[in-house]
Amino acid sequence: MFKFTEKYRIGVIAAPVILFTTLIIIGLFNQELFISTLWGIFAYVMNNFGFTLNIGCLIFVLFLLGICFHPVSKIRFGGKEAKPELTRWNYWAIALCAGIGTGIMFYGAVEPLMHTYSVPQGIVAVPGSDEAIMFAITRSFYHWSITPYAIYAIAGLAISYAVYNMNKPFKVSSGLYPLLGERAMSPLVAGTVDALTLIAIVGGVSGALGAGIMQIGKGLQYTIGLQPSYTVWAVIAIVIIVSYTISSASGLNKGIKWLSDKNAWIFIGLLLIVIAFGPTKYISDLTLQGFGKFVDEFISISTFTSPRNTDMWPQWWDMYFLADWLAFGPIVGLFLARISYGRTIREFILINLILPAGFGIIWFGAFGGFVLDLQLTGVFDAYTFLNTEGMESIMLKIFEFLPMAALLRPIIILTIALSFVTLADSMTSSVALMSLKDGTGVKEAPLSIKVFWGVFIGLTAYIFILNGGIDGTKVVMALSGFPILIIEFLMMTGIIYKLIYKSDYDKSEFEKENVLSCNEVEKVG
Repeated sequence: MFKFTEKYRIGVIAAPVILFTTLIIIGLFNQELFISTLWGIFAYVMNNFGFTLNIGCLIFVLFLLGICFHPVSKIRFGGKEAKPELTRWNYWAIALCAGIGTGIMFYGAVEPLMHTYSVPQGIVAVPGSDEAIMFAITRSFYHWSITPYAIYAIAGLAISYAVYNMNKPFKVSSGLYPLLGERAMSPLVAGTVDALTLIAIVGGVSGALGAGIMQIGKGLQYTIGLQPSYTVWAVIAIVIIVSYTISSASGLNKGIKWLSDKNAWIFIGLLLIVIAFGPTKYISDLTLQGFGKFVDEFISISTFTSPRNTDMWPQWWDMYFLADWLAFGPIVGLFLARISYGRTIREFILINLILPAGFGIIWFGAFGGFVLDLQLTGVFDAYTFLNTEGMESIMLKIFEFLPMAALLRPIIILTIALSFVTLADSMTSSVALMSLKDGTGVKEAPLSIKVFWGVFIGLTAYIFILNGGIDGTKVVMALSGFPILIIEFLMMTGIIYKLIYKSDYDKSEFEKENVLSCNEVEKVG
């Protein structure tokens, strides 16, 4: 697809390509044994080490909230004269859609409903009771609001400061520079960190894309009666792959900016429709009470491990989601760094953490309240439908109970497609840039490497669907979350050391780095 010239990091590129090609080949010979073995490894790791995910991610949240009130939050990426490239709206829209936009379209109604009627052993609540509903809604808030965005923000903050204020290359390993110095730039450290990042994100995007393809296929079945099949999935995959590859090729200020703007407006529109035409009072009351309980019990929610129980609920849900977000963390952080030039640390945290988290809470409160009201009032047995038709069906089905259902369903399908295109676009662009060697001096990677990653990720997703092994990519993604937890913890430690501890003792160097000129920043690319 492209020439392996001097400008490409061949070893870093080869790591995910070899791994996922090998997984696909092995899966072809004995798919059931392959998946069961992977899940066995996953269960062992989660049972014995999953608690570290809870602790680490809780620390990330508390650290970011605390640093907002520290004087260093006034530091501007690129120096005091740096000017942002994007408006605040575009900045927020891109951050929202590149983060969890795909997930909220899949789980928005699923999680509150499922957790209400499938209560874990460690929670004393009768399924379907008020206590179970509160557990379900606060658990949905935990999975889809401040904690995942804290994972992204830690990486984005460290990388942004290293790139724009310390003149380091645009890659994930640069986020370790504030702590490790030049050792972070060594071939061993930089190559290992960036290879792990690419393995995680290829697995993550492939898994998300595979789920999205199946959800769109189900939507077409409901809308036009087209039965899902390998051929239908292939056509959907091709359309999505072509769409996000073309968008990625057009660059940040055209493709990604345009897609995220439209995607965010559609999100807002759907949210307002559900609130206005759904059970408005119940949605409002549930969201408000759930938010209060979430804030009041955030520490206990974040440290729920259900010791001595046998259902492994925390491992299959909380810890899995944390590992999932961690797999995406460095590359989403790298993308956030790409769009954060000219922003202060406080503005970065506000727009990339607080505001998206607030949107996630409102979204899950609205869609969770809507589907639970349908269930509790007897209008629609959504829980039975979920168990018989699958999780990918529920978001499409509940819109039948709103006005203009025939018009809304195609919009839902379009929104799902846009969400995955936006995600894959931003990730492909970042992965392509990270595939370049230092000193290339470009802000956009060549088209050839973007096309390569776009096709490889899409093809991986489709082949795993064909073999029934989409769970294989999810396991690889989740397992890769553990080393990335360590990487992000080192990034956070570097921020503390460089911006808080060292600034007290070396003001002159601190100020010099903080006011890096715009001309120097341009050289970073």
